[in-house]
Amino acid sequence: MGLLDKWIESLDYEFRILDSCSRYQSPHSTCRNCIDSCSADAITFVSGKPIINNKECTECGDCIAECPVQAVEGFLPRRTIIQNQLIVTDEHPPSIKELLAFYKKGVTILVYDQEELNLHWKHILSEVNSMLEQLNEAPFSILNKEIEREEELFTRREIFSFWKKEAQSTMKQMAPAKWRFNHQDLDLAKFYPNYQFTEIMLDTSKCTICKACQILCKRDCLQINEMDFTITTQNCSGCMICQDICPEKAITTEKKIQPATKNTHPLYTKICYTCKNNYQTLSMHDKKCVKCKKMEAFGTFLK
Repeated sequence: MGLLDKWIESLDYEFRILDSCSRYQSPHSTCRNCIDSCSADAITFVSGKPIINNKECTECGDCIAECPVQAVEGFLPRRTIIQNQLIVTDEHPPSIKELLAFYKKGVTILVYDQEELNLHWKHILSEVNSMLEQLNEAPFSILNKEIEREEELFTRREIFSFWKKEAQSTMKQMAPAKWRFNHQDLDLAKFYPNYQFTEIMLDTSKCTICKACQILCKRDCLQINEMDFTITTQNCSGCMICQDICPEKAITTEKKIQPATKNTHPLYTKICYTCKNNYQTLSMHDKKCVKCKKMEAFGTFLK
């Protein structure tokens, strides 16, 4: 890390939850990934929305890595990488998402110089290697060897010259996405375009084509037109907003690694037996429109 970079990151900067959080988008959201990932208990719900207590926050970056919609603004911890080898340190280990991203950037070897890996590292490696197997990739290689770390020594003149060059380089990249957090860094869909990490299932007998799921999905995984309802799951982040928002509980999601799929469900145009109006449905056996069905159910309830 450059000297100016270190100075920038030493400034008083607080992690925070952005409005793109699914719980800010809908009160029906059940996502709690940031809270479940925080070992310091620094995140709590206030009126149903996650809030970070910065006095308790250790800035480990776990919440950033686990947020499916990249709604946590902050710094991912710097990792030591030498010649495309990730150095194992006593610091908080990378998340599974970080390791999967590193892997696709060519960092496929882990090096440690202790007697053995600690239990936390072993657990993370076991999980990530299991996922790599499902992604048809080789596991991380692990090397136990002495790590050579070069110390940088500067004269006073060299330090001022170095700072000048660092300043010129860094100022060109001062846009927030460049020096704070780039949400695309942990977008696994971009690193593994032939696979999906979530499965979205639709119960066509329950869906009323209200389009609430399509409106709230920021990844365009659900598309409804005049002809069909198409689900493209490869780009899904697993935020579950489609499942949470569906009033008919017609959508379910499941974390699952598998080859990317695209499912298309045809729409049928019919005439309602009760009101005689045209309506669209995903079930070819439907005989009544949604409005008439609900009125009938309400009448039965009153009886």
